[in-house]
Amino acid sequence: MLIFGIDGCRPDALQAADTPALDSLAATGAYSFTAQACRETKSGPSWTSVLTGVWPDKHGVTNNSLEGEHFSEFPHFFSRLKSVSPEAFTASFVHWAPIHDKIVRSADRSNKYASDVEVAAESVFLLQSACPDVIFLHFDEVDKAGHRNGYGPTIIPYLTAISVVDTLISRVLRAVQSRPSYDKEDWLFIATTDHGGSSHFEPGSQKARHGDNIPEHRTVFLILSGGRVLPGEISPAPTSIDIPPTALSHLGIGVSGDWGWEGHAVGLT
Repeated sequence: MLIFGIDGCRPDALQAADTPALDSLAATGAYSFTAQACRETKSGPSWTSVLTGVWPDKHGVTNNSLEGEHFSEFPHFFSRLKSVSPEAFTASFVHWAPIHDKIVRSADRSNKYASDVEVAAESVFLLQSACPDVIFLHFDEVDKAGHRNGYGPTIIPYLTAISVVDTLISRVLRAVQSRPSYDKEDWLFIATTDHGGSSHFEPGSQKARHGDNIPEHRTVFLILSGGRVLPGEISPAPTSIDIPPTALSHLGIGVSGDWGWEGHAVGLT
């Protein structure tokens, strides 16, 4: 399984950008461009929700410092996977360092990188040299472009950044498809984002922002392809905390009530 996390990628901008790799996944898979992130639309609480399967009222993260976290009680979903299948091979390669430094648990391979290109390259290397069960990749350049230029479907530098990440995702997908054992493997591809952002700069600021409980910040996308995916639009609209139970369902693992998860598997038969 591969989970592609594209930081700060508005769904309407994704649909407007030149993204053949992601378009192909959506065309053959399940998708939602009206999925919902948590109310606290900053990277810390938003990625923590994606990776732990619970909202900030449980995982405790409300800002990018990740102070107040409850990871001993609500850990990264890799920990839940390992508790059931200790032999599962997990990997996390990220551009935004706090994911590696503070959120990741129970990863056989985990590292942070200075660029999206390095994130993709490390993933390609792993796919060529090992047999991972779950890889989480985090790309950060789209969010940086949004802060510099504004987030939205008409902002060319922002759309260009999305297209560049799509080429990296294409490179990773080719590495999967080139595996000698690919025909015997059952891959699920998940693509999502943590939050959107505003198209305008705040008064007196040189940057566009996110972090509010408004549609432009909170509406995200979810794309699933491969595995037991039921093609078509996911309805009702999913949420960020549906990703861990969807991932574990693909791996044949049920969600324990003791985990406190409130999401559920989506887009699968």
